[in-house]
Amino acid sequence: GENMFSGDLPDSLGNLPNIEVIALQHLSAQDAAAEDSLTSSSGLGLTGAMPAFDGAPKLRQLYLAYNSIGGNLPSSFLAGIDNKVDEVEIDLAGNEITGSLPFGLKEFSQLKIFLAGNKISQLDQSFCNLDSWMGGEVENNFCDAILCPSGTFSKYGRATNDDTPCTACPFTFTAPYYGSTECEPDSKNYNEREILIKFYKATGGSEWLDVDNWLEDDVSICKWHGIYCESAGEQGGTQVVTEIHLPMNKIVGTVPPQLFNLQFLRMFNIRDNKVDVELFAANTNTQLKELYLDYTNISSLEGISKLRNLETLHMQQNDFGGAPIPEELFELRELKQLYLSDAHIGGELSSSIGNLNQLEELYCRGNDISGEIPPEIGQLYNLEVLVLSENRFVGPIPEEISNLSQLESLFIDSFTRSSAGLSGPLPSFEGMTKLRQIYLNENSLTGEIPPNFLSAENSAYTRGISSLGRYNDKVTIGLKGNRIQGTLPAFLTAFKRLDIDLSDNLITAIDEEICDMEDWMGGAVGSFRCDAIVCPAGSFNLYGRQSNKQSPCQECEGAEQSTSLGATKCQSEVKKREREILEAIYHSCSGDNWKTKDNWLDDDTDICHWYGISCSNGGTVDSILLGANNLVGTPTKQIFELENLKYLWLYSNPINFSFDGIEEAKHLQSLLLDSTGLTSLKGIGRAYQLTDLDVRFNSISGPIPNELTNLVNLATLSLSNNDLTGAIPSFSRMHRLKDLRLSNNDLTGLLPSFATNQRLKTIDLSDNRISGKIQPTFLISVDVNEVIYIDLSRNRLEGKVPDDLARFVQMTIFLKDNFLAGIEDDVCNMEFWNDGDVGLFDCNGIMCPPGTYSPSKGRQSPEGSECMDCKDAKFYGQSRCVDLQEYYSSAFSRRFGMGLALLVTGVTLFLM
Repeated sequence: GENMFSGDLPDSLGNLPNIEVIALQHLSAQDAAAEDSLTSSSGLGLTGAMPAFDGAPKLRQLYLAYNSIGGNLPSSFLAGIDNKVDEVEIDLAGNEITGSLPFGLKEFSQLKIFLAGNKISQLDQSFCNLDSWMGGEVENNFCDAILCPSGTFSKYGRATNDDTPCTACPFTFTAPYYGSTECEPDSKNYNEREILIKFYKATGGSEWLDVDNWLEDDVSICKWHGIYCESAGEQGGTQVVTEIHLPMNKIVGTVPPQLFNLQFLRMFNIRDNKVDVELFAANTNTQLKELYLDYTNISSLEGISKLRNLETLHMQQNDFGGAPIPEELFELRELKQLYLSDAHIGGELSSSIGNLNQLEELYCRGNDISGEIPPEIGQLYNLEVLVLSENRFVGPIPEEISNLSQLESLFIDSFTRSSAGLSGPLPSFEGMTKLRQIYLNENSLTGEIPPNFLSAENSAYTRGISSLGRYNDKVTIGLKGNRIQGTLPAFLTAFKRLDIDLSDNLITAIDEEICDMEDWMGGAVGSFRCDAIVCPAGSFNLYGRQSNKQSPCQECEGAEQSTSLGATKCQSEVKKREREILEAIYHSCSGDNWKTKDNWLDDDTDICHWYGISCSNGGTVDSILLGANNLVGTPTKQIFELENLKYLWLYSNPINFSFDGIEEAKHLQSLLLDSTGLTSLKGIGRAYQLTDLDVRFNSISGPIPNELTNLVNLATLSLSNNDLTGAIPSFSRMHRLKDLRLSNNDLTGLLPSFATNQRLKTIDLSDNRISGKIQPTFLISVDVNEVIYIDLSRNRLEGKVPDDLARFVQMTIFLKDNFLAGIEDDVCNMEFWNDGDVGLFDCNGIMCPPGTYSPSKGRQSPEGSECMDCKDAKFYGQSRCVDLQEYYSSAFSRRFGMGLALLVTGVTLFLM
């Protein structure tokens, strides 16, 4: 079987008296199985009619799948088989067989016959009562267990007992044959009137809000409501449909894909209708330029690339179920306007966004897109409006954004998202002379306003001088709720009309010249001077500034106040709430029994002086460091309401910690929960701002949760000494990851290459059951001058240590007790590896060869032992003089047996 024979199948093959198995399936069967699809081989392999095989009495198995055998099955098909009681298996899937099943097959008691992907036109109902057919599945699924009826499909062409039923084809699709594995669109060639009538009937036309002239036989379709036509070719030519405008018209159902066959259609607008559109079934349309599907029932963009000349695409206020923007959308290289706001889009923004270099407007507000903004955004050289607000972006604004010389409006606010948002320094936006609106509110941008902020170019002459083209234009800058510090600089006075929101930052001074800019802040500076920009330190306002006489900056009560300008609430109120939260922590974690609790609950002591608490940002809590302090119980979820909390260290305490509400801690960076008895990481994926997570020495079981990959800001991830199982997930989204520790678990699967983690320098995967080879691409994107630490000891790795690793100058690598078969020569020349041991001992400084072992490290080192003889040591790098495969097998058996014994004991005790 699985060969590439061709030509007609000879009749003589069916007359072999002793043959029991015939396997001549085509090679394409492997590919079809790999893709889980049972489609026809379409002209491949063996051809001709199907022999009867009535001269093969002992035949039990016949495999002819994925050839091109056609015609009806002979009426005497398999009639010569002597034993019709025991099971017989026939696989004819993916051929060109027509007609029906011959009635003579009903003589078989236990027949398995696979006919998916043929052209069977009928199946007699009498076959539905053969309960023992198809391994007994006919008893439950009747004829569907043999072949799905026409008009339905399944990936196997039949119903199975594993919840794979025959499913009706979507509207406007068809499955003309029994045993279909997929549906196909109706391919009839309709004229324009027929297409519009089909559209009308499919979308509840009789209930439309406006149906003026629709279906009127004596009225041109060009006069039907919402239909617009132009002359085709020269003036006076045939009128053809070029635009369809039917917004808010109570259209329902599904738009038939044939509508996209309107040859001259340039614009299709059905926004604000509860209607679906099956783009995946549409034919390629080269004329359509504008598509408006806002607020409809569309849920998939599959097939959008067929509309390859689109210039305007509106898909706002839909529900795409959290799926990322599909890659095929980025094939629409003619796009100028792309509207995807509030459409339940998730995932990350693909680097393929850079393909849309004709784009002028991108609206993608109010989704759940996470990760970093890709630097390829800087390739959108024609972009004028960029709206990415209210997503879950993290990390810095890419430097490449300065390439967007045509950009006028930039919106990346994060008012409604609980994540920390964008971080890093405020860009200068240097050279972006058309920029008039910048909204970056409620992120975590840091540093001072750069001296070349909004300057025309970076030169000694223009540094700090804003573009002259913007002097008299109104410029709006929203930076509320970031971590920008320092002084509001005088060079901003180059702007005559500037509105800038710096409330709730760490600004400590404002240049006096700015207070004379009477036209700033909509003219409010002329009336209220500096207060119109930021309230003075020690005062507050709902907006952090005064905009009218009714909303002055009010003095805060209390002795200790923030030194920052532009406060929207008083420091005393913040501290009052923080005290309440800390008191709740004390009581929920048995504070009376803490080892150290100096100053806790003391009314006369500032909370910043309580043991384990430190403050910054004008005196608010930024650290809770209570490790190994005998905290017991469940820490209150209010702990995440400490709005400036950066460090939460509760390690070595027997607590019941929950990540519920962690998304509220927008600035939490370091979370240390090692040795706390933690059993689950559920909810950790919402801590988008974390850079350091340590949950070692706990009882976390099951696979490493995928939600961990949401933490794209992580630099350090420590999950060692738990009960984690399964394969290591892809950490490709964690571009900042430097230190990964997963040792002493029960992880399996292949060793990842970590090829995209360009900052990863430390990896400890020791004491697992990871298999596979060390790939040549292992850490391929890491700088070769970095000092690398790798521990892959005591796994199940095979193959050789590849010479590709020799690109690193300095590496410490532990490989002991794997199933490794060698070391490439170049690696043995790396004299600085393993603290110089490779320079002293060559290959032995990496691993001892087979037939030897070295206790402790499995290699030779000055402070350890040499590679000593051991006939049982079959692999490189053994630290034990044993048959390693047998040792691991017995160790696993002992562990499994112990676990089983404990389980049995537990069940016995339960039943007693």
